[in-house]
Order: sequence, then structure tokens, then C-alpha cells
Amino acid sequence: MGRIEFKNQKDLPEDYRYLMGKEVLGERNIFRAMGNNPPILKSYMLYGSTLWKECGLSAKNRELVIFAIARELGSEYEWQQHYDIGQKVGVSIEEMNIIGSDKLELLDEKIRVVLEYAQAFVRGDVTEEIHQKLKENYNDKEIVGIVMLSSHYLATARMLFALEVPLEIDFVGWEPK
Repeated sequence: MGRIEFKNQKDLPEDYRYLMGKEVLGERNIFRAMGNNPPILKSYMLYGSTLWKECGLSAKNRELVIFAIARELGSEYEWQQHYDIGQKVGVSIEEMNIIGSDKLELLDEKIRVVLEYAQAFVRGDVTEEIHQKLKENYNDKEIVGIVMLSSHYLATARMLFALEVPLEIDFVGWEPK
């Protein structure tokens, strides 16, 4: 059940309980693990929300980037958490299958470039060539947003692995039906 104790909403100090409310995202294991340090949980959620809104990508493309990072890192937790979120913003099962089977060449060039960049970023392998391809399709503001979004989900995946945070439900798979 993970390497640390998981907190429930009721375990948090009163002024932090809203962070695990149903109107936010509820008592997901990622937040229950972070609940051991409520100020960090709050900051994590605020930073993540800012990145979602300000990364310079549409909600759909943002989710495609998150899927590409989750796949590159083998983060089943991140993939599963974004399965429903992605569908709500227009990510198709077919697009998930393309990313899940590592066939990015089947995607439109503009989105393929950003997904390849995000995957290179989390591997620590951003070359001048991949950066130049990104720059041909995105402006500097968007590039900073893409880099910071990628760094956020890299850090999230590493935290999930380090603390062995389990999924709440069975994994849908890299190529969902």
C-alpha cells in the first residue's frame, strides 16, 4: 500500500481539507501520500493547475503530452489518472493507443514534435535537432510551458515510483479498448 502512510481528508488540518474534496479531485492515492505534508500538497496542486492553464497548449494537447510522458516513464498511475481527464477534453482512445504503442509517427507533425520533445526531456536527451523542431512549431512562451509541464510530470512520476503509490483501480493498459 505504499512506502508511507496515506492520509485521508479527515486527517488533514482543517484549512487543508478542501484539497481532497470531491469538488477538487477527491482522496486519490497521490494526494493521500502528499497529505503527509499539507503545504506541499497545496503547492503541488496550485502549480499543477497553473501549468494546465498556462502551458500554452490546448487542454487536449496538454493531455497528449502527459500521456506521452507517462508512457515514456512507464508511469501507469499517471496514465490511469489522465485516462478519463483526457477523454473529457477530446483525446480519443485511438490517440491513446498510438501513444501507448509508441507509434507517434501516426500523429500530426505539430503534436508529434511536442510529444517527442516531452519524451526526450524526461529522458534527459533534448538535442539541438529536437529543440529546433519544437521551435519551428511553438513560440518561446509555449516552449517554456511545455518544458515546465514536462518537468512537473517527470517529478510526479518519480515521486509515485519512490513512494510506491498504488493505483486506486485496475490499470486500463497502454492500449485501452
